[in-house]
Amino acid sequence: MAQRSSPEVPRWLNTAAAVGWRLLIVGAGLYVVFLAFGKLRLIIMPVLFAMFLTTVLAPPANWLKKRRWPAALATFAVFLLAACVLAGLGFWFVPKVVDQFGSVGKQANQGFKDVQRWLTHAPFHLKQADIDRYINEAKNQVNQRQGAIAQGALTGVGLLVEVITTTLLTLVITFFFVKDGEQISKWMVGLFAPERSDEVKEIGRRSWEALGGYIRGTAINGVVNGTVMGITLAVIGVPLALPLAFLTFLGAFVPLVGAIVTGVLAALIALVANGGVAALVVIGATILVHNLEGYIVGPFVLGRAVHLHPVAILLALTTGTIVAGILGAILAVPVLSIALAIIGYYRSEDPEAVAAAADDTGEKPEPLRTAAG
Repeated sequence: MAQRSSPEVPRWLNTAAAVGWRLLIVGAGLYVVFLAFGKLRLIIMPVLFAMFLTTVLAPPANWLKKRRWPAALATFAVFLLAACVLAGLGFWFVPKVVDQFGSVGKQANQGFKDVQRWLTHAPFHLKQADIDRYINEAKNQVNQRQGAIAQGALTGVGLLVEVITTTLLTLVITFFFVKDGEQISKWMVGLFAPERSDEVKEIGRRSWEALGGYIRGTAINGVVNGTVMGITLAVIGVPLALPLAFLTFLGAFVPLVGAIVTGVLAALIALVANGGVAALVVIGATILVHNLEGYIVGPFVLGRAVHLHPVAILLALTTGTIVAGILGAILAVPVLSIALAIIGYYRSEDPEAVAAAADDTGEKPEPLRTAAG
């Protein structure tokens, strides 16, 4: 009796299976990368932050090197200048903040009473007894969680040690990146096969341009946002206007989310210190800052150096936060921009085809287009 042949596997099932096992391999690889990042983040994070600082400090150091300054002396001079600038800003900034904190305490007490009185009128119509009960419940919750708060304080000490270690490593690595950047890049290119050296150089150049464009553009964007917020807060008389403007500047380095978080914080301070109308004005300024960042300043300043869809930014921020907390959120978008610069290189040119064409014609191939066009 002839054996009946098994039915053929449908083509769609073959395709789905092929895609499925590839996705599983990619997912497993990403999982291993995340685990490695968690174990080695005390090494990886300083290197990434050092790359950020190098994009800012390397240009003036290179300018001095071109004028025959020794590399070590040029780097030290740039570091000393940066330290003096930061110290000067600190001496000017900190006393103003300390002076304003005293007035904030008095205004906060009065503002808290105003909020309680506001809740007893339209549209809430809460009874004072209910408000007092909610306040007492909040106090009881804090008292019951004193153990967790103490544990959090111990965790904070460990985090402080990690931050100090990361900062010191970042400064040391940045010094050598600025001083010996060219030698380090040549050494890294030398790790690859000679026939791949041009390709590696071009990828490195594009990645560095993307990172530098992101840092410079985001800094300018932050200055504009911080200026708008600072002027608004100063005009309506909100205390701590200068620190809040500085936080708005820093918030620009966490796209989309940073401006909103700093705006909410400023609105809360305005509500407690100056009342509901001031808080509404601050919310309006936050919306203005968000639109300036998303539709005017961001596209014009960043240009095509970092062209990312908001969905891609949100996914990158979420992933970075899951992997490395707030530091991961800060690093997520620039790392994604570097990855897209590398992908853009492979999409714009086929290195093997360019090399083959050069061998056939005996002519040197034209230089590859930059990430900016």
